[in-house]
Amino acid sequence: MAVSLDQKRIALETFLQDHTNIKYVTPAAPEFSSLKATYNLTITATPLAIVRPQSSNDVAALVSYCTTHGIQFSVRSGGNNLYGASCVQDALMVDMRDIAFVDIDKEKSSARVGGGILQGKLAKELSKEGLVTAMGSLGFVGFIGWGCYGGYGSLSAKYGLGVDNILAAKVVNWNGEIVDADEEMMKGIRGAGGAFGVIVELTVKVYPLKSILAGMIVFDSQDITSVYQSYNAGYQTLLDEGLSPALSSQQMVVNSPNGRAFAVGIIWSSDDHDAGRAELAKIEALGTVVMNTVGPTTVADYMDILSTQIPSSAYGACQTLSIRKLNNETTAIMSRNFEKMPSSFGTAFTIHELRGPSAAPKSNSVFGLREPHFMLEFISTVAKEEDEKESREWATNFRKELLQMKPENLLPGTYISLTPPGVTPLSKIYGPDSNYETLLELKQKYDPHNVFNLAVPKFYEQ
Repeated sequence: MAVSLDQKRIALETFLQDHTNIKYVTPAAPEFSSLKATYNLTITATPLAIVRPQSSNDVAALVSYCTTHGIQFSVRSGGNNLYGASCVQDALMVDMRDIAFVDIDKEKSSARVGGGILQGKLAKELSKEGLVTAMGSLGFVGFIGWGCYGGYGSLSAKYGLGVDNILAAKVVNWNGEIVDADEEMMKGIRGAGGAFGVIVELTVKVYPLKSILAGMIVFDSQDITSVYQSYNAGYQTLLDEGLSPALSSQQMVVNSPNGRAFAVGIIWSSDDHDAGRAELAKIEALGTVVMNTVGPTTVADYMDILSTQIPSSAYGACQTLSIRKLNNETTAIMSRNFEKMPSSFGTAFTIHELRGPSAAPKSNSVFGLREPHFMLEFISTVAKEEDEKESREWATNFRKELLQMKPENLLPGTYISLTPPGVTPLSKIYGPDSNYETLLELKQKYDPHNVFNLAVPKFYEQ
């Protein structure tokens, strides 16, 4: 006989009476809506309930209970998956955000971090010791989800991607046991994240870095076609000549209060600010600068600034495509589509660049895109729900037009964190070099009963 949702909640509440450390919220509670809210406001699913474990033992008890009683569960680290992966209709949401410790080793070469740590808190704790690790730009994003599925970021040219900085992991496995991931599982975690268990702790590399140069350079965008093409012709020359790995530049086209603008986000990840200003001058020379906010700061403080400028929730989603070169054909297509870009706040386009230590094959990770490339992000996460359709159609058509360019400039895989579930086969996302076959073998070995079937990536869709 089928068990109703109310019966499941009653049984769960009885179980939790013996685990008083675990916080528990049902859909009837006034705080439920705010606790379940994820980045994507389009997601309307209602979980069975929300539980907030306080320790690895709590997570282990929850996994054991769910598997024994046939309860589907999802895991939330930050809740910023663009497709609402952590918020699933009638599934128990295991919210990890209270497990947010940071423990730096005595040598200050690594740190253990909790499975629910947000990037902003991690940056602040490391900054107190004059340290950084590879991370993204927004403080409200969960570090585990960002890092384990790839982790493009403004420090990657110098320190590598998020996956390249993961040294070890503690996981609750399908049987509800707390285990230290062995090397085989670590290979899968570095690229496929929580597909093999609930990650309750990561050990990551950390690096000495007290201050950076960071900010935004906005170029005259009245004639965005010529400005964009000219900038990228010059930028390609800089790449050919050799840019310092300490310099990160992220191109973006956004809707500002003054209209559409082409800007470049800059981070110089070295304490040698004189050398940074010399490199920065090369970027400034690529166009007519109308605003420049680049100045001395820390990773933590800059993350705080960016987090106040980007909404922590929005309607819509993003799409992605990876290419090898920003050549004339590509930038011509891009600039045409910038002219068509809707004026809605949140509609945007940005480019993440992979160069340096991460742009080489790695045998200890299933992450697939291991050559120098540009990951394009077509952003249709808008502030107003009524703007979502127009923004999404623009992003979709933009991406389709780029797919028609010469195939040698297109990479077959996409970035899983920005890819709608089921749209791009996992064999393309994780290929080449047998990564996909390795991933299937690891899934069968470490999650033989597909207990973590709601985790990313979703193997049942293949």
